[in-house]
Amino acid sequence: TPITVLYKFYREKFAVQWRSWMTQRLLSNFEKDRSYYVLESSGDIDNPDQRIAEDANTFTSVSLAFTITLLTSVIDLASFSTILYSIYPELFGAILLYAGFGTGCTLFIGSKLVGLNFEQ
Repeated sequence: TPITVLYKFYREKFAVQWRSWMTQRLLSNFEKDRSYYVLESSGDIDNPDQRIAEDANTFTSVSLAFTITLLTSVIDLASFSTILYSIYPELFGAILLYAGFGTGCTLFIGSKLVGLNFEQ
C-alpha cells in the first residue's frame, strides 16, 4: 500500500512544518516587548517556552486530525449520496428525512443537557 505510506508521510511532514512555524511564531510573540521578563519575575508560570511548544503541538495535531476527518466525511457523504440517489432516489429522500428528524431530536434533547452539564 504505497499510497497509504505516502499519505501518512505527507500528513506527518505537514504537521511537523506547521508545528515548527506555529512554535516560532508564538515564541517570537512571547519574546516581543520583554513579556518573558514579566512572566519570569512574577514566578506564576514555570517553563513557559516548553508550554508554548507543547500547546502548539497539541493544537496542530488536533486541528489537523479534525480537518482531515471533516474533509474525508464530506467526500464520503457526497460520493455515497450520489451513488444512492442514482440507484434509488426515493430511498435517498427517506434517508434525508430520517437524518433530519434524528438531528432535530438530538438538538432538542441536547440543548437541555448543556444546561444540566453546566450546572454540574
